[in-house]
Amino acid sequence: MIKSLLLLLLLPVFSRALTSPISYLPLEPTTINTNTKITIIPTFPLGSTVYTPGESVTLSIFEPRYRKMYDHILLNGSRRFIVPQTVVQNGKKLISEYAPVLYLEELKDVSSKTDDQVKYLCSHKCVGIAKIAGVKRLSQPGMDEWMESYAEVLEEEVIGVEDAVDLTSLRSHYKKLVDLQHETTSSVRFTKDSVSTLALSPGKDEGSLWSTCRLWSRFKEQYASNLEREIQEILQVKILEHLKNLGKENTASINFENLPEGLKKDVLEVEKRVREEVRNCVARSE
Repeated sequence: MIKSLLLLLLLPVFSRALTSPISYLPLEPTTINTNTKITIIPTFPLGSTVYTPGESVTLSIFEPRYRKMYDHILLNGSRRFIVPQTVVQNGKKLISEYAPVLYLEELKDVSSKTDDQVKYLCSHKCVGIAKIAGVKRLSQPGMDEWMESYAEVLEEEVIGVEDAVDLTSLRSHYKKLVDLQHETTSSVRFTKDSVSTLALSPGKDEGSLWSTCRLWSRFKEQYASNLEREIQEILQVKILEHLKNLGKENTASINFENLPEGLKKDVLEVEKRVREEVRNCVARSE
């Protein structure tokens, strides 16, 4: 039991070592003077989706405004655009201050195969990070123009995360996490061999710390999914036991309001626990 609690405590510690608070800007047009660093860059917001340097990305393009955006970046030869996060906080739409830069590597016109439901199938590489200074032009579904932002594409030497992370401490935290995962027979765990091969190299290629960031992101998703499944199984056993006592074990569904107060309390407590544990694991900074 104590080791299980330590595991839950260590998950957010390691997660915080790979993440930092996200800064946001108002999602509204502004005017900013461009210069040699700050330029106008096509912008393709994809909600909460995040890409990291070195990652390969495939997108299907169907909206008219983004079809035109791709035509534009092909015509001017830049082949680049940014993909910021967008959120709503306190009723206000916001855009992340930093955004991945995607470079278009290959574009296939698949309109004839999809009855024009999808125009382009595009392969990209995330080549860096841009710092957004403000939004030049907004875009909505049905519009002909795509979104544009004022942004500075950061130089390669400043996009590495290794300078902001204590690598020795990170590997130490990771080893403790892996050891506890195996001692507690966690349903989702890293292999012990992965401790020595943990990617901590500088830069943005495969084997860099960015690879570990992606690995950690996949782990969090799988951990949260498994935790939710385990909690559902616990609740299912409790509810089936209740129905069996009533002689209604073949009932296909049951309304929450029809459960006895004690079982309602159990359900709510379990739901609260899974929310807290998932939040601790994911450790997302809003």
